[in-house]
Amino acid sequence: MSRKSTRLILTGAIYAVLGVVALLFASATTLAAVLTLSAVLAIGGIAQIIYGIQGRKTGQLWPHVGLGCLAFVCAVLIARDPFVNTMIFTLMIGFYLLASGLSKVIGATIERSTGWGYYLANGLVSLLLAAIVLYNYPLSSFWTIGTFVGVDLLFGGLSLVGLGYALRKSRQEVVQNMNSLLPETYDEIEYEYFHKQSAEMEDSHSGSGKPDRDKDSEPTLH
Repeated sequence: MSRKSTRLILTGAIYAVLGVVALLFASATTLAAVLTLSAVLAIGGIAQIIYGIQGRKTGQLWPHVGLGCLAFVCAVLIARDPFVNTMIFTLMIGFYLLASGLSKVIGATIERSTGWGYYLANGLVSLLLAAIVLYNYPLSSFWTIGTFVGVDLLFGGLSLVGLGYALRKSRQEVVQNMNSLLPETYDEIEYEYFHKQSAEMEDSHSGSGKPDRDKDSEPTLH
């Protein structure tokens, strides 16, 4: 568990550092994220095509080849003009946040179920982000995606660091509880052993001397 917690802490620290770097260079992160999406789509499309060709005898050729070609074409279109596609993605993100925030606010206000205040607050935050993204559009296209990626990496890394420290603390508590159930040192074991032996010897001596005293106390008949 100690190695696992150390790995979690190190991984979380790396994620947090990458998140800070992504926030500092939001424009470059935005472009890198779009190009990464293009690469992922291209790799996924090629994998789908290969899988369809391998399963052509079982009737899986055209569905997988069709999806693979579609993913590959989307990857090429994104890579051809990443700046325009970044603007499109930013607009999609803004309207998604707007729709999500409105649905959360309306649902929390109408239903008023348990914890509806937190749901309402979440919706208001989504509306605030949507307003920032859409109001600053198209300038927001240069930093929106990179900022979201950076925030996700930062908080994801901090959560891993917290989880690692929690695991390390729980391990220390388990070890302390186990140690409390055992003798602390070898001297304590030796002391308890000799103390038990001396108590047994005293009991044996006291038991052997009692019949002699009873015999001496008996009156003699003349």
